Amino acid sequence: MAQAFSTFLQAVTGNTILAGSTADSLKKLWKLRKPSVLPTKLGMSFGSERKYVSCQVDPSKFKTIELLHITDVQMFHRGCRLDRVLEYRDWVLAKPNRFMLWGGDMIDASTVFSPGSPWENILEPQGQVMGFVEHWMPAAHRVLGYVGGNHERRGLKTFGDLGLLLATFLGIPYSGGQQFVDIHYGAWKPFTIHLWHGKGGAQTDGGKMQMLTKWMAAYPGANLYLVGHLHTAMTIFKFPPLRDHQRLEIKSMKSAGAMSSSFLQTWGTYAETAGMSASDVMMARAVLTPDGKWELTLK
Repeated sequence: MAQAFSTFLQAVTGNTILAGSTADSLKKLWKLRKPSVLPTKLGMSFGSERKYVSCQVDPSKFKTIELLHITDVQMFHRGCRLDRVLEYRDWVLAKPNRFMLWGGDMIDASTVFSPGSPWENILEPQGQVMGFVEHWMPAAHRVLGYVGGNHERRGLKTFGDLGLLLATFLGIPYSGGQQFVDIHYGAWKPFTIHLWHGKGGAQTDGGKMQMLTKWMAAYPGANLYLVGHLHTAMTIFKFPPLRDHQRLEIKSMKSAGAMSSSFLQTWGTYAETAGMSASDVMMARAVLTPDGKWELTLK
């Protein structure tokens, strides 16, 4: 019976370590953890959460850096496109200048209090946490920041913030709400990023964009704003004026907001029954160069 369950666990999740004994599984997981790549400082401490992250990037080592938003994975929902999840993870690991910013809903974590049916999940929340850790531990050193979403918060009524547990196992900075990330890199002193999972249940493109732009207006000053939640890929650019007190002139700052989609299938999931618009996996990706220039794409 025990062997049969181990075989099943490996088949549906790809887990090999966690199908073994609790006595040594954590030790094996940490062997997968590589040292962090970028010197990092953390601030704005609220308990174990860190809401401000500052990273140093050496221009002599990296001619460019790529920052990939990963959000709304909902891993271990039966509709999660696990093949695409691993594709994106491995894409990041393929080159040393690629890093990630996590936007929440990394596991599905259905409980008795959640909408829908727990039968849509292939593991209980505890198993999802451990399974996610095993899949992502090899890439944890590339995660610069992580904000929790409503699926991490599904554990609040019975256990606690599941995102905090994920981040603790993986050794990455976490905020249950919003997070500010600074990238000091050449002429960027710094490139500023603002992370938030997002909110609401907007159905129209205009409503979804309003969620993003209202947030950008409420927290001015970042180069890049990243959200998810509404499972729709879209971008917008703003050029807020900045005063140059030395030259007595106005400059425009390039500021962009991006919403990434989801790794959840539309058909055969709650997205279909709720009439949500179908979407493919499209994650926001920023490319920075040390001369102070950058571009935003969807990958």
